[in-house]
Amino acid sequence: MTLKLAINARFQHRRITGVERYAHEISKRLTSAKYFIAPKRPPGQVGGHLWEQFILPAKIQNGDVLWSPANAGPWLVRNQAVTIHDASVFDHPEWFTPTFAAWTRLSWKILARRARAIITVSEFSRQRLKHHLSLPDEKIHVIHNGVGEPFEPQSAGRVKAVKEKYGIRKPYFLFVGTMEPRKNLRVLLQAWEQLNLKTHELFLAGAEGKVFSLAGQAESLTHILDEDLPALYSGTTAFVFPSLYEGFGLPVLEAMACGAPAITSNTTAFPEIFGDAALLIDPAKPEDITRAMQEIIENDLLANTLRERGLKKARELSWEKSAVKTEAVFKGIS
Repeated sequence: MTLKLAINARFQHRRITGVERYAHEISKRLTSAKYFIAPKRPPGQVGGHLWEQFILPAKIQNGDVLWSPANAGPWLVRNQAVTIHDASVFDHPEWFTPTFAAWTRLSWKILARRARAIITVSEFSRQRLKHHLSLPDEKIHVIHNGVGEPFEPQSAGRVKAVKEKYGIRKPYFLFVGTMEPRKNLRVLLQAWEQLNLKTHELFLAGAEGKVFSLAGQAESLTHILDEDLPALYSGTTAFVFPSLYEGFGLPVLEAMACGAPAITSNTTAFPEIFGDAALLIDPAKPEDITRAMQEIIENDLLANTLRERGLKKARELSWEKSAVKTEAVFKGIS
């Protein structure tokens, strides 16, 4: 039977973070007949849940497979594959509002029973979701995230232009993320303070245009445009991402694809995904992060080795490969 795919495109109305990037990149590479079902306008959180549960199912054509790529899907649709990126609402509910955590846990328990397939992005996430949702092995599929254009090494001219655009005057370490507790900015700032470095700057580029600084040592960035990220990654001394918990860690892969040495955590999915391509640290210890940044500055051989290994890792993990494997899951339930 020929696969015809309906895509739950509620993600199209949200700002681009890792989950939304995944949904956009995979969906545009799927080769089967497909159509997108999205709200006409941004619905808000409660409105989005109501649309997903009550309006979306009525728009699926008879017999088509539904793919919900962004951690949520309609409970009434059985012929569905749902991508759940990590199990953080179970493992660390304290990081979320109580209402969001409770709703998401309930929703995932229902989807785990009713959906035909669950996709996740690492073996770490698969094991945690199996534990919390009692999923059988045959129902949950691990497909790693990927990377692709525009995340590639940028020209010196492009890097220079973007640095000038954001007022970057010194060599810099870069963090890109959000203010979520799991991103561990407090410990990163402690590490930077311990480093007490006058020759470099620390840039913490946040979602929704927020950028955070410490004692004037990080320049204020009012907004980082998505189109400027590759040059920021390419120009950094190292990308520093000491997150406490990730199902994959997509910003690390994007930084690697742009030729940045990466410093990241030795917990959750990071060792599985990045292995020796990154300098792994204990995210709970600011002195570990400080030491890693100092090593990058002092050891050119280490920095160059990490660049080469990171670029190799990025070549191994492409969105094209991820899309082929994802489509195979849909064909298996069609």
